Amino acid sequence: MQHLIISAHPNQGSFSNSLVDALKKDSEHNDVKVVVRNLYDLDFNPVLSSADLAQIKNGETPADIAKEQKLLGEADIISLVYPLWWGSFPAVLKGYFDRVLTNGFAFKVTPNGAEGLLKGKKAFLHTSMGNSVEEYENKGILKAFRQIHGQEVFGFVGVEVAGHLFYPRISESSPEMKEKYIEEALGFYKTVMLDEEVVDIVAK
Repeated sequence: MQHLIISAHPNQGSFSNSLVDALKKDSEHNDVKVVVRNLYDLDFNPVLSSADLAQIKNGETPADIAKEQKLLGEADIISLVYPLWWGSFPAVLKGYFDRVLTNGFAFKVTPNGAEGLLKGKKAFLHTSMGNSVEEYENKGILKAFRQIHGQEVFGFVGVEVAGHLFYPRISESSPEMKEKYIEEALGFYKTVMLDEEVVDIVAK
């Protein structure tokens, strides 16, 4: 099993990057191969250019895009770790989707509409944010975040969104609270995987 962790936070000391480290260590402890792609450390180019489009149209994938597509194709589990900025992804992460999830790789267009090509994978989303969960629920947009960030990206390309966890008021949270969030996240993975094993056993 291979676990691909895609992260997008420029502050090395952030909660997001601490969570990435914990996810990596926990997966390795369970003999899962881990690949971490910190888009800021990679200095990933988020701009889908006219040159990119021309190459892709001609059946040639730019090298940096091809590398990310290979890792996505090999992954069984995909974890996305990012802060909520202006109600959306950081620009570098949005650009990652723009450039990497291309027609012909992540999906194809059929007479019946788009069909996802990355089936058989599970995605876990981790979103840290400045406001409380209640504030977003009162605005009626927490459900929208789950739909737009999860289903409209991963669901569209055939990946099962296994969970979307939110970490509220993260800049104000104590070290103890942040550690609790991380422990809960690790436990959530174990619960999902255990449930899957039970379903497999019952099916057999």
